[in-house]
Amino acid sequence: MADKTGEDEPMEGYIEELIECPFCGGFVPNEFECILCEEELVEMEIEGRSKMVCSNCGTEVGEAAEECPECDTTFSY
Repeated sequence: MADKTGEDEPMEGYIEELIECPFCGGFVPNEFECILCEEELVEMEIEGRSKMVCSNCGTEVGEAAEECPECDTTFSY
C-alpha cells in the first residue's frame, strides 16, 4: 500500500511454524486436524520435522529472520 509520499509501505507479517503431518507428510499449521489429509492431530505428541515460513507468501525463513527474502514482509515479534 502506498503512503502519502507515494512510496510503498513494507508489509507486516509473522513467522509461522508448520509441522510435518505424521499421516500424509505434508507441512501444516500445528492445529487439531491436518488440513491436507483431515486426520485428527488432537493430543498427539508429534515428533517430526517443522519449518518456519512467512505468513504472507509461505517462503521458508529462518526462525530469527527480520524480513522475508521473497516478498519483503517485515516480521514483528
